[in-house]
Amino acid sequence: MRQSLPAECAGLIVIARGRPWAVALPIVASAMGFAVEPSAWIEILTSLHRHGIEIWATYHSHPGGQLWPSRRDHVLRWTSKRLLLLAPLGERVAIAQYEWRESPHQRSS
Repeated sequence: MRQSLPAECAGLIVIARGRPWAVALPIVASAMGFAVEPSAWIEILTSLHRHGIEIWATYHSHPGGQLWPSRRDHVLRWTSKRLLLLAPLGERVAIAQYEWRESPHQRSS
């Protein structure tokens, strides 16, 4: 995450061979958002499916420190049922986990 500052970063947490892995997404980003080319999404999702790799969560950063989903984040609901938000907190990185439910603003414990 720190390498992408002041822009956002984004990726997937996948389960492959029983272990979690972070996979960075090829994005175009600013401090206020990011985008993934639709053709890149198709290629990534096809490859994961072909290899039997499960998407456990989507992650992305909020360089301004916000640890709750923005309105734009709700488009990520289709990718996985979890969202991990990362934000700088001094020298550390804070992480908040959300699970998409019926109400998009509910945070998991």
